[in-house]
Amino acid sequence: MTLYRQLFSGMLILLIILIFGVFLIQFNTTRDFLRLQQQNELDNTINSVGMALSPYLDQQDMIAAESLINATFDGGFYSSVTLEVFDPKQNIEREYQLDIEGVPDFFTQLITIKPLSQSRVLTNGWLQVAELSVTTNTSFAYLKLWQASVQLFWGFIATCLLGTVMVSIFLRRVLTPLTAIQTSAKAMSNNEFRQPLVVPEIRELKDVVMAFNHMSQQLKAHINHQAQEADKLRIRAYQDPVSGLANRPYLITKLDTLVEHGIEGGVALLRADFLADCYERLGYEAGDDLTVKLAKSLQELASDEITIARLNHAEFMLLLPHNSNTELTQLGRAILNKCAALQSDPLDISPLNAAIGLVVRSEDDTTSSLLAQADNAVNQARQQASEHLFLIDSSDHTLRLGKQQWKRLVDHAISHNQITINLQAATDIKGKVLHQEAFSAIYDGQKTYSASQFLGAIEQLQAGPEFDRHVTAQIVAMLEEGRIHGPNQGPIAINITQSSINDTGFMRWLGTLLKSKPHLSGQLLFELPEISFLNQLDNIELLCDIIHRNGFDFGIDNYGHNFSSVSYLHRFKPAYVKLDFAYTQHVDDQLKADVLASITRNAHTLGIITIASRVETTEQKDKLTALMIKGFQGYGLHPQLPQEDE
Repeated sequence: MTLYRQLFSGMLILLIILIFGVFLIQFNTTRDFLRLQQQNELDNTINSVGMALSPYLDQQDMIAAESLINATFDGGFYSSVTLEVFDPKQNIEREYQLDIEGVPDFFTQLITIKPLSQSRVLTNGWLQVAELSVTTNTSFAYLKLWQASVQLFWGFIATCLLGTVMVSIFLRRVLTPLTAIQTSAKAMSNNEFRQPLVVPEIRELKDVVMAFNHMSQQLKAHINHQAQEADKLRIRAYQDPVSGLANRPYLITKLDTLVEHGIEGGVALLRADFLADCYERLGYEAGDDLTVKLAKSLQELASDEITIARLNHAEFMLLLPHNSNTELTQLGRAILNKCAALQSDPLDISPLNAAIGLVVRSEDDTTSSLLAQADNAVNQARQQASEHLFLIDSSDHTLRLGKQQWKRLVDHAISHNQITINLQAATDIKGKVLHQEAFSAIYDGQKTYSASQFLGAIEQLQAGPEFDRHVTAQIVAMLEEGRIHGPNQGPIAINITQSSINDTGFMRWLGTLLKSKPHLSGQLLFELPEISFLNQLDNIELLCDIIHRNGFDFGIDNYGHNFSSVSYLHRFKPAYVKLDFAYTQHVDDQLKADVLASITRNAHTLGIITIASRVETTEQKDKLTALMIKGFQGYGLHPQLPQEDE
């Protein structure tokens, strides 16, 4: 029970007790008054009748005496009258019926008013001649007492209602500062920090509110400081301090993944000799300024899935997944044009002092071979007379599909129900399933294509919404039909593409679906890419609102992949974040471990579960556990669950 209800109930009960006490006092006072009034009237009546009967009794005129008694006592205020004459001995008796009108029976049964009786001896001089006895009728007293009780009852009911309203208004006004503290405390427990509370005039609450405001500001500053520290450590470990691009260790980690998972695409190595010349001739300040300009130019050409790293003063490498030979060549030429624009040559007569080598990954390539081929390609490019660009492609013998071919393959798979769903569990330290991530693939009866092979192509063609609709509807059908089952299986996490987040039609469709399936709120999650929280803020805010408004939750994938502040966590409140694998592959390095602990601590402070992906060994899991990571996902620890076909 709330404090308001306790105080209100207590004061209301006290008010009712007081009113009831006053009612009883007033009731008894009225009853005593009526009894006293009857007594006085009885005394007066006996005295006056006795004096009026004396002359008739002296003359022994019994007819006149009887007429006087009838005239006096026929008014209904008396129940019985007896006149006993001593000489000659005779009696005059009158009985009047006790008829109580206008008073309910329960009242006469609960309340007792006893009739009053009185006798008086009538004398003639010193001689006693008669005795007059009179008993009162209580009907009139009952009627007056009932009328008074009804008036008291309604009067006290009105007083009680008025008192209740006044007590309610009074308590709400007095407890307004406390209610504000309660609301702000709830918001603060959810890591939502609002404007400072207005300091009330009540002395006791004034101190409490001032202390609460101070504590709220301190906690907000602490969380912001943690986020800033996490950003600084991440930048120090994985980001080049001058250009703001990724550094060599981060690039190598991403390149390992490209090779390990057989993702199509390639790398581009840019050797900007004009940048090295600037450092040598004009010094580090001028060289750093030119480096920043070149980095911004490269970022303008790159999409979200491209990783750009600075390897040394004059070398930059771009990791380009899902790009064909033609696309690599076009991008290489665009980079050279950017370099030409930055090269200091007012007359535009100097040769371009930069070269770019392009390598298309083959199935047999390793990280080392790709780097070696890239270095060889850039050396070949520097020797080109017409264009400082050279492409190495040793994968012509393999099947390589263009974007349109991938889209046709995906469309065919959707229309012929060839999309398969594989589930991989994410568990906590004790092995309890947190959720199961759904991985989609295409099986055409002969060959299986993983999502990593075709998602890049359909993203570039903005075809993600149709694919996401199909996968989401397929998983919803599997849940409702019971084809996904098992003890403590946890909810199913569905990955949403960036193009779907930018598609208002997909958002409307998803909102309608979630609204019609409230019973699946505990069985369905959505994983959203981190890049959308940085580059598509309005759209991602709308999508998160749709998900939360319908009672569902979401997580963030590739957490920390982008070298930007992670302060967006405070705003969007995801259920979990899934770390970019680059942070979890080299936990033996103390600096990288410090970075991981920092960004994990930031999420932990906000009450968000941090999940490490691609955890393959128990030893790796134990090291990550020490860094406050609460969830783990990997084929080595949690094998892929049986495949579900539509």
